[in-house]
Amino acid sequence: MKNKHLVLLFISVLVLGLLAKRLSWPANEFFQDNLIKVETARIAQISIEQYGQPDLLLEQTETDWIATQDGRTTVVRPEHIEPILAAITALHSIRVIKRPRLDTLGFYEQNYLRIIVKQDDGSVREFDVANETLENGRPASYVLIKRYGEVFLVENHLRGIFSKKLNDFRHKKVADFYPQDVTKIIFDWTETEEGNVQYPIFKNDSTGKWEPLGAAPPEISADSIQTWLGLFSRLNNAPFADYFDESRARETLLSQVEIGLSDADSLVFRLFYVRPPDLPEEISTAKIKTLPVYVLHSSQNPSNFFAPPDTHLLRQIFFMFKTPTVTQNDLNDK
Repeated sequence: MKNKHLVLLFISVLVLGLLAKRLSWPANEFFQDNLIKVETARIAQISIEQYGQPDLLLEQTETDWIATQDGRTTVVRPEHIEPILAAITALHSIRVIKRPRLDTLGFYEQNYLRIIVKQDDGSVREFDVANETLENGRPASYVLIKRYGEVFLVENHLRGIFSKKLNDFRHKKVADFYPQDVTKIIFDWTETEEGNVQYPIFKNDSTGKWEPLGAAPPEISADSIQTWLGLFSRLNNAPFADYFDESRARETLLSQVEIGLSDADSLVFRLFYVRPPDLPEEISTAKIKTLPVYVLHSSQNPSNFFAPPDTHLLRQIFFMFKTPTVTQNDLNDK
């Protein structure tokens, strides 16, 4: 090849390279780090839609992320929102799926997840997540980006990240304390005619013995108290009692236990007995059959009510030491 031909070839390649850099090819946009072009700090709202479920809305406030679904709201802890934000802001494309059969990839109403992201300037980004697969042995997902009208195979399995319900963000901790830190226990049992019956038990600092404030028994063994305190941890992860009518808490209260700690505020656990006539009128007969009879509330998780299925456990916790020898009037006289 002659030298002048080599020079012309070199110049041609150089010109084409410069043109390629200057031209804004739509296809080049598909392989940027963030396919939907959002910044974490600017995300104001995330809506997750999935078949058969009320829409889940995640909103950023000045201090927290808040989740709302079916009229209920809860604060979202950082460890729960961070994977969602990371997935949105780092949709790495592996390749574009040419002429896809959408149904075979999972893009049909009963299967796909629709994610709508709203930024603080009001701009909206939307994408659908369908089936997951493996690409060269690595996890991948099929995603439809609405602004491009293209289906992409993107890195990572995404369905588990976005397929959420409100309960996935709600805190299920009912009781979290160290039994050795407890210094007093006050039982309060509701009576229909005589008023409330209270039964305080205090730990004697000098002897280490537990002494009820009443006639009998004169003391309760430390082993019995420690065994009883250990029952509280079994309340954790109980189902939520979402149909409990909080406006009738006072009249349905059955028992209360206050636990005093040596270096923190007292904890209060309340047990409610929900008689069938007291259920909200809008609840259907079918739902009544599945509703709990006993509902539990903890001051350590004030936003939620719980329905522990183990009624024997609840009776042990709230009534094991029931010795109604001390009434409210007796306490007022001391």
